[in-house]
Amino acid sequence: MRRLWADPAWAGVAFYLAGRDLRTLEELCAQAAAAGCVAYPWVLDLAGDLKEGEAGLPKLPPLKGFVFAAGAIQDQTLALMDEAAFDQVIKVNLSGHARLIKALHGQGRLAEGARGLLIGSSSGLRGQKGQTAYAAAKGGLVDLLPMAPPGLRLNILLPPLMPSPLLDALSPEARVELFSARLMDDPDPAASCAEAAHFLLSDGASYIHRQVVHADSRVTALGWE
Repeated sequence: MRRLWADPAWAGVAFYLAGRDLRTLEELCAQAAAAGCVAYPWVLDLAGDLKEGEAGLPKLPPLKGFVFAAGAIQDQTLALMDEAAFDQVIKVNLSGHARLIKALHGQGRLAEGARGLLIGSSSGLRGQKGQTAYAAAKGGLVDLLPMAPPGLRLNILLPPLMPSPLLDALSPEARVELFSARLMDDPDPAASCAEAAHFLLSDGASYIHRQVVHADSRVTALGWE
C-alpha cells in the first residue's frame, strides 16, 4: 500500500482501505494523507454479513485495482475441526473474495484494464497438517483465477514467512521451526512482499494473468520438511 502511494504511476488515484476496524482504517488514511495521497475507509467484515459491505460498492468509482489480503486461521485437524470455525475460515479466505469480485464486476465497479491481487499461501498448494480449513480455502483461491471477469487481470501472490497476527498463537519453539524453513535469508520479508505485490499491480506486469507467483522461498521451492 505504501509502495503504491510513493509510485508516480498511481498519482492522483484515490485509495479505498477496507477492514473491520474503523479506527485503524482512519489511522491508515491519515498516513496516506501525510504521503500526499487521498484514502477513504471502507468498513468490511468478510466473516460477517457481506450484504452490508456490498452496500458500499455503488459509492465506489471504477477501481483501477484491488488487493484482497484478508486472512483467518483456525488450525485443527479435520476430525477435531468445529463446523462453525471451518465455515468462518472458508468465508474469510475464499468465498468472501469470490463474492466481492462478482459484486465489483456485476455493479460495474472495475475500470477497464483493472488488476487484482489475491494473497494466497503455500499451505493451499501443498497442504499442511493441522491447517485443514486454511489450506482448503487458500487452495480454492487458485480455482478463482480462471473465473476472473473479462478485462480483469487477476493473480495470486504467495507471501514470504513474516511476523503476523495470524501467528501470535504459535509457541516460541514452533515459531523458530517455522521461520527456519526459509531457503534464503531475507532481512525484510514484508518489504520484499510489498515489492512483489507492487510489480504485479503495475503496468509492467500486464502480461501476467491467472498466475500463482511464489515469493516464499524454501516452502514452495523445496516443500515442507
